[in-house]
Amino acid sequence: MGALSELPPALLAGWALWLAGGLALMLWFRHRSARPAPPPAGHGVPPTGTMRLSGTRPAPARSGVRRPPDAFAELQSLLDQHEDRNR
Repeated sequence: MGALSELPPALLAGWALWLAGGLALMLWFRHRSARPAPPPAGHGVPPTGTMRLSGTRPAPARSGVRRPPDAFAELQSLLDQHEDRNR
């Protein structure tokens, strides 16, 4: 305790305020984190009478969706055709 009495009172007050502020922030963050999170915005049925926003349309059926061509497969076929011509 002898070392604390040699420190200037302004320094001790500053440390006390800094410690109290850090403790207050820690308690606030813990209190905020302990709250139940709001339910996630699901893809449920929108209430009647509302307009759908952009990007909220359901995904198209998988049967009618074509996959984009594989660029590497196309390159491989072109290289194979070139090799066949050189033989």
